Amino acid sequence: MVYLTLLVTFTFFTLLDAVITVVGLRVGCVELNPMVTMWGVPFWVIFRILLLGCMLTTFFVGYQFCLKYFPKGSWMLRTTLLILDVYIGAVVFSGILAICLKLTL
Repeated sequence: MVYLTLLVTFTFFTLLDAVITVVGLRVGCVELNPMVTMWGVPFWVIFRILLLGCMLTTFFVGYQFCLKYFPKGSWMLRTTLLILDVYIGAVVFSGILAICLKLTL
């Protein structure tokens, strides 16, 4: 149950990051990711969603594999997903903060 909660949190933060990137560019924030400016926002958002699907599939299948063949190693996937959740949460928070500062100044 904890692992599914981590997966849902990861999905939510990743999609929110894509939305914040689009909103941030619309209000005039500078995008630090060179791939967004090189590929364009529409292609980058589609790529990000496809990447999210691949990562979710890999984490889900990998966790099922670990539970079946290597139960003591499943903590590694939970820890990795928790670290990714914290990282993407910090990215989302800094994006929201940058948009709010840009709109108030």
